Amino acid sequence: MKNFTISADLLAPQNMDARWANSPFLPLKLLLPKQKGKQFELITQEILKQVGEKITKRTSTEHDFCANGQSCELKGSTTTKNTDDVYSFLQIRPDQEYQNLVLTTFCFDGTITIYRIPKKDVLKLIDKGIFKRQHGGNKANSRTFCYNGNTKPFEKYLWHKGQYVK
Repeated sequence: MKNFTISADLLAPQNMDARWANSPFLPLKLLLPKQKGKQFELITQEILKQVGEKITKRTSTEHDFCANGQSCELKGSTTTKNTDDVYSFLQIRPDQEYQNLVLTTFCFDGTITIYRIPKKDVLKLIDKGIFKRQHGGNKANSRTFCYNGNTKPFEKYLWHKGQYVK
């Protein structure tokens, strides 16, 4: 068996954006992706209930929940390191059965923003190149898309925005 060395800096913890140190969302930021996704879903549903939206269980495994009788697929994101308004949304699948794509953003300052994008507009955002192919690049025939950038393309879809308070 051969021995290998690894530079100490490659094994050291990565520096986190210091602004998250006192953020109420630090526990979310530190979760593993699958756990984070579930928490984003539960938190978003709780907020939607608080603002008077009627939230019910999903009617299919192809979406996460229903809001006011419409099926919703949720994607959540915390701000990207060292940015004020850059988010990543992964695994956007337009072929799944849902009526609205819901994007929830969590900023280190405690701001939560929820966008609701009708499925027909998700398809338009794909056609415009806002949502990009996630697997295999632009030449691949992947039907999974992602977004990495600021929230300007979604401003007209703003559903709810607020500040976390303890």
